[in-house]
Amino acid sequence: MKAFKAVLDEIDRISMALFDTTGHLDYRLNKLPDLQNELLHALQSHIDDCYRILKVIHPFSQVNEKFVESWLKQAKHPAYKDFHNAIEGYRESFAPIVNKIKHNGGQLRPIMMYSSGRGIVARTVEKGIQTFPKNARIVGYYLEGMQPNGCIGPDCEIHPDGKTAISLNRDLRYHFANLYRVGHHLRAAIARTVRHIHGIKLPRPVAVEYTAGQYNIESIAEQVSKLPLLFFENEFFKETPDIKFYRHSGNPDLILETPGYRYMTWEGEVMIYSEIQVDAVCPEYQIPYR
Repeated sequence: MKAFKAVLDEIDRISMALFDTTGHLDYRLNKLPDLQNELLHALQSHIDDCYRILKVIHPFSQVNEKFVESWLKQAKHPAYKDFHNAIEGYRESFAPIVNKIKHNGGQLRPIMMYSSGRGIVARTVEKGIQTFPKNARIVGYYLEGMQPNGCIGPDCEIHPDGKTAISLNRDLRYHFANLYRVGHHLRAAIARTVRHIHGIKLPRPVAVEYTAGQYNIESIAEQVSKLPLLFFENEFFKETPDIKFYRHSGNPDLILETPGYRYMTWEGEVMIYSEIQVDAVCPEYQIPYR
């Protein structure tokens, strides 16, 4: 959760940053790639830890396999297949980015779209209701790679057309909701394993006692729920989890709906701001959405 909070706090700083007299943002985006990199690695490590949990609650096996998933499969773990099938689609939605960073030296680059001139007009997908967001800013990132034409730009294996990026307004909703979805399937896998091996039926529902880090989770949930429903144009018609957080005198309410809805499109005049690095070997660069 620490990595999640760090990205959200950086988005807040970017959203509140002022523009200088030339119309440029008076705040660097150079911290964002490292923070997002750390978050993606943490999310993948979380899933790896879930598989390790399934392994440690399984009786000793003679299976000689150092990779946890292969061990679970060869040991015929009673809950491995269902858990794997339930979460693999989510893991594969971002694991290729992590692997390219880890094994191929891939770099994340920041990008921001912000309104200029007359601003933008946003419309809800379902009913076409118009809104006019003020100071609209869409912060995101993309994985840099070599494109087939020899240019540097968005990695075509991650961004299929080589001209798009990932907005954090959508991405953080997606990952936050899936943290809970993975937890739900892990709980079911643990219960199934304990019942199958030990004949014990775990109680349901399970009450979670207050922990020192609980307020951080509530704070993160509140920040995610307040992210603008403005995404990059290639994300207009992707389903996005619905996240609502209500704080009141009693326990706060968090409502998650996955896979979610198609929320909003927008049109209007925007500026694109990104921070990149080029050299004499490859002086051409493909900026997303250009």
